[in-house]
Amino acid sequence: MLIASDNIISSATGIQQGDPLGPLIFAMAVDGVARSIASPFNIWYLDDATLGRSIEAVAADLRRVIPVLSLLGLEINSSKSEIINLNYSADDFESAIRDNRLILEDIKITPKEELHILCSAVFPMAIRECLDTKHVILTRMTEKLKLIDAHSALFLLKNSSSLPRFLYTFRSAPCYLKQDFLNEIDTTVKRCAELICNVNFDDTGWRQAKL
Repeated sequence: MLIASDNIISSATGIQQGDPLGPLIFAMAVDGVARSIASPFNIWYLDDATLGRSIEAVAADLRRVIPVLSLLGLEINSSKSEIINLNYSADDFESAIRDNRLILEDIKITPKEELHILCSAVFPMAIRECLDTKHVILTRMTEKLKLIDAHSALFLLKNSSSLPRFLYTFRSAPCYLKQDFLNEIDTTVKRCAELICNVNFDDTGWRQAKL
């Protein structure tokens, strides 16, 4: 129910925030559009799509699907769109990108070393930056969690600030290539747990705590 002053509006039409069937219904609505893409690299996760082929081929796909999406009430946000050059020469890429800017005028050029798909690093050179952002947030949280009740702080560390932030990246990118940085993250989590519990973990104690 939507409450506006003394009025209650029944929110009973369309896809709503928090509706467990919402993602399924949305996916069904765009399924035909997703399957109509001609580019061989064609990945969709709800409203996040990644296409790969020559710039000309991707531009042709965009020209075809943008009007179809509009009929569904959807528009591509060009300021959130990216284009990544994998194997074009600099001159050829600069020439070809002009066509795409006619379709998505605010599209940004992302370097290959910063390429992420669904927030996961694609190339090894992007892993450090991806993990570093989460590590900074965890470090800030470390100083704040020690100020609240220990039980609540441990719960937040385990279920919000620590594992959930990193687990998806660990599973979807080759993070094992950055073992030194993984050790830094582990040290930060250990330090946070020690501050909350007011203890110092030796190696055996920390292995037990991580279980």
